[in-house]
Amino acid sequence: MQIWQSFKQRIGDFRFQTKIKLSFLLVSMIPVIVLGSFCFSKTRSLLVQQAKADLNATLTQSVLTVNNQLDVYNKFMNFLSFNQEIINAANNTYTSEYEMYDQLTNVIDQNFYTARYLNPGVEQITLYTGTNLPQHGNTVIPIDEIKGTSWYPNVMKSVDVLWSASEKNIYSVRRILSTKHRNPKDNILFARVNYDKLFKTFEPLQSHGSEIIILDSSGNTVYSSGANRENPDIPVTAKQHWQGESYTALSSTIPLAGWNVYLYKPTNLITKSAWWIALIVLLMIAACIAAVVVAGTLFSRRIMLPIHRLHKSMKLVGEGNLEIKVSSESKDEIGDLIRGFGNMVGKTKTLIDTVYVAEIARKEYEMKALQAQINPHFLYNSLSIINWRALRIHATDISEMAQLLSTFYRTTLNKGDNLILVSDEILNVQSYINIQLIMHSNNFKVDYQIDDSILSCLMPNLMLQPLVENAIIHGIENREDGDGIIHLSAKKEEQSIVLQITDNGVGVEEEQLVLLLKSHSKGYGLKNVNDRAVLMYGEQYGLTIHSIVGEGTQVTLKIPYGELQV
Repeated sequence: MQIWQSFKQRIGDFRFQTKIKLSFLLVSMIPVIVLGSFCFSKTRSLLVQQAKADLNATLTQSVLTVNNQLDVYNKFMNFLSFNQEIINAANNTYTSEYEMYDQLTNVIDQNFYTARYLNPGVEQITLYTGTNLPQHGNTVIPIDEIKGTSWYPNVMKSVDVLWSASEKNIYSVRRILSTKHRNPKDNILFARVNYDKLFKTFEPLQSHGSEIIILDSSGNTVYSSGANRENPDIPVTAKQHWQGESYTALSSTIPLAGWNVYLYKPTNLITKSAWWIALIVLLMIAACIAAVVVAGTLFSRRIMLPIHRLHKSMKLVGEGNLEIKVSSESKDEIGDLIRGFGNMVGKTKTLIDTVYVAEIARKEYEMKALQAQINPHFLYNSLSIINWRALRIHATDISEMAQLLSTFYRTTLNKGDNLILVSDEILNVQSYINIQLIMHSNNFKVDYQIDDSILSCLMPNLMLQPLVENAIIHGIENREDGDGIIHLSAKKEEQSIVLQITDNGVGVEEEQLVLLLKSHSKGYGLKNVNDRAVLMYGEQYGLTIHSIVGEGTQVTLKIPYGELQV
């Protein structure tokens, strides 16, 4: 299952153009492969059937030739068996050697020689006789010499020509019967024929890879074209496997001898010609694949061209470029998509121009209006006069207040700029806190932890003063026992500046806490500070507030560090 999921994931990660080409290739190749496989299968089946039919016809012809040859030998055996001169010679009881010699040379030898001359395939003719004729070479042998053979009892019970085989010796035997003698002797006519000549008709089959096995009725091997086919267990199925190789088998019968003929040919030889057809089919499939790949590539490029243009335009829009023109003249779904995206970009640009830019302008106008409410020169001159007269009458507290107010408004106004050094913003909030300490008779304490590495960075002005003001008014002033403490820290965390205002005031209810950054107020409060930070730097920056009722509140301001470093 995991492998399948991984495979689907890899397919899903392919480029869309690759998916189109693969789909085009798959859909096109299914009918090609199915038809090619069907043609090859049918052709191979027809070739096997035709080859088997040809083999069967050739085998039948060869078997018929052997059977005809055996029929010739049977007629030859019957001719000799019914020759009256040979019958008389085999059943006579001889009293003189001259008579024996005359019968052997002038009757038996002469007839056997003539028979062999007329039948060149006969290599030996022997008369096994029960008379008192002595052994005469291989022509006449006493019958007692063969009474121990396996075929002797069968011959004595039959009146037909019987065929037997031993190794590469093929021979026929027949009992010689006499109806004119009162006490006929036991006589058997034996003829050995040429083994190779008899089975020469199977050589064309062997030359084409076939193997021939001939067995007699007892299952003994009469003929075998293979070196390792002695007494095999012959199957009757159409196919058989030997040593891992498949064979096609045929069988027939030589009726005169009662022999069973089996033909075996390796199936791969029969189907060898089919592989040429398979090769042609494979070449055709390869050509179709190449054509499909070329067509699929051109087709997918045609489809993907407008999509690539759309993708490029979307990347430019993602990078903030809304000035590009996205359009298409195509009337299909992709054209509709491109035109829809172009309309969306146009509307987005319009919305940004009307909302985002207008909002920034409005904030700037509000800030400038706030700063313009105070005439800097008039304010500074007034505070300077107050400070000078306070010193003349030795009113140091009034002098200190005037100096703190002068410092506070100088850093607050910041010559009309929206950005200020962190060091100046800290100085501004310190001046404000000192003024509040004078106004509150120093009934709370302030703790500073400032990281010097951020003092040279820029930040929006008037960001800390509203936070400190809220801590004093809504936190410290509401304590019943006094002993208020405000902790102000400023430090660098990764690529951000983090400023925290912590007080031990009364805290904020949870229901009110979630509304502090959402509700609108008439003053320059927490929501205004958070909106400025988010508007300038993005959603990941701004205020976060944590508060516990009865313990205090912590307000954290987060702004970027690297981009504002000077």
